Amino acid sequence: MPRSTFAYSPRPVSLTVYFIGFALCLLLACLTGILARPTGFLSSFWPANGVLLGMLLRWPELAQRTSWLIASAVFVLADLVTGSSLLAAVWLTAANLTGVACGWWFLQRLDTAQLQLRQQTSVLYLLAGCVIAAAGASLVGAGAGVHLFASHWLQSALMWFSTELMNFMLIVPVILSLPECSPRRWLSRVESRVSWKLLLPLLFVLATEYAALALGGPGAMAFSVPALLWCALSYSLFTTALLGLVVCTWKVATLSMGIIDFTPADVELMVSLCFGLTLLSMGPLAVAGAQLQRAEQLQRLNRAASHDSLTDVLARGAFMDQGQRLLERLQHEGSPVAVLMLDLDHFKRVNDSHGHAAGDALLRACAKTMLRVSRPQDLLGRIGGEEFAMLLPGVPAAAAEQIATRICAAVRSQRVALRDGPVLRATVSVGIAWNGGGTAQTLEELLRRADIALYDAKAAGRDGWQRHHASPARAALAAQV
Repeated sequence: MPRSTFAYSPRPVSLTVYFIGFALCLLLACLTGILARPTGFLSSFWPANGVLLGMLLRWPELAQRTSWLIASAVFVLADLVTGSSLLAAVWLTAANLTGVACGWWFLQRLDTAQLQLRQQTSVLYLLAGCVIAAAGASLVGAGAGVHLFASHWLQSALMWFSTELMNFMLIVPVILSLPECSPRRWLSRVESRVSWKLLLPLLFVLATEYAALALGGPGAMAFSVPALLWCALSYSLFTTALLGLVVCTWKVATLSMGIIDFTPADVELMVSLCFGLTLLSMGPLAVAGAQLQRAEQLQRLNRAASHDSLTDVLARGAFMDQGQRLLERLQHEGSPVAVLMLDLDHFKRVNDSHGHAAGDALLRACAKTMLRVSRPQDLLGRIGGEEFAMLLPGVPAAAAEQIATRICAAVRSQRVALRDGPVLRATVSVGIAWNGGGTAQTLEELLRRADIALYDAKAAGRDGWQRHHASPARAALAAQV
C-alpha cells in the first residue's frame, strides 16, 4: 500500500518554530501522564505516545530523524525533572518510542482514506496498528516494571499492553480527524450549527455519566454506549473521537473517586477496564466513519446529478433550480443581479473540421476559462451544446459588462492543443440581462432577455457582448423567444 499523505498540512512555517511546537506538545503530554502516575506504579493514562504517533501520521513530514531525537530528549527530560532516575527515564523512553515506531511502521503504509477513518474497515486497521504499537511497547517496557516497580513480568506486560492500547485508541483518532480549517473557523462553524436539537446527544452523554456516578457498579462502564452512538450519528468524526476520549478518560478518573473499588495492585481489574474502554471507543468511531463515508458518497452522487459530465459546470436543471433560488433571495434583499448568455462562435466548424473529440476538448477548456475569470459566488451552467449561462449576484450593470469583457478576452486568448497537432482557438459572444432589484423577474425571463442580447452580439460581429435594454419591440421579441 502506498505511503499516506494527507491533503491538508499546517501552514508553512520555519522548521525551528515547527519543531518547537512539536516538542512543547510532547512535553505537555508527558507531564500530564507523569502527574497521573500513582507512586510506585506505571501510569494508566499516558497520552504522549498517542500524541506522537498521531502527529507522525497526520503530518508525514514530521517523520524524520530530527523528530525522533526531539521526542527522545523530551521523554527523558520529562522523567528526569519529575524525579525519575536516569535508568528509569531511559528505559521507559525506549519502551515508549519502540511502541510508537512499531505503530507508525504499520499505519503509515495505509492510504489516506484509511488513515482519515473514512472507510468501513478503517477502525479495524487502526486497532491492528495500535495493537502492534502496544505490543512493541510492552515487550520492551515489561522489564521496567520488574526492575523499577518490583512487579511480575507478566503482570507488567499485561498492564503496559492494555493501557497503551487504550491510550493509542483514544488519542490517535482525535489527531487524525482534526479539522483542516483553523480553530477559529471551526468554532464559528460549530456556533452556527448550535441548536437544542443538536445538543440533545451531548446532554444524553452527561445524563448517562451522571447515572453511572449515581448507581456505580461494573455496568456503569457501559452506560454511555447508546449516548456515544447517538453522538456518532449526529456529530462529525472529530467531535465523536473527542467525546470518546473525554468520556473514557473520565471513566478512568472515576476509579480514583471510589466509584469502583480499585487499587493499582488489582492488575486483572485494570487490564479488563482498559480493554473494555478500548472496545467501547471503537463503536462510535466505526459509526462516525461509516456516516462520513455515506455522506461523501451522497455528495458525489449529488454532484454527478447536478453537474455536466463533460465540462464539470452546473447542468441545465441544477443551474435553473439553484439560480432561481438565488434570484429570489436577491430580489427579496433588493440586490441587483445580471444573467449572461454565452455562446461559442462557429463551434460547429470545429466539430466538422476536427471531430467531436476536439469539440469536447474546446468546450472543457472554455468552461474552465469562464470559471477562472468569474467570481466564487457566480453560478455557471451549461444550457446545451456550446451555450452557457452565468448568474452574477449583486453586480451593478457596469460590473456585469466588465465581467463579460473579461470573459471574451480570456476565451479569445486561450489555446487548445490537440494530440494530432492542430491548435484550436475560440471566441465567445455574450448577451447580458440586468435587473437592478426594483422589479421581480424569474430566471427564465432574464435568460430570454439575455438571449435576445446574445443575438445582437452575434449580429454585431461576434466575439463581444451586448446588453439588453427594455423597449416595446424587444418585449415582444422576448415573448416570442
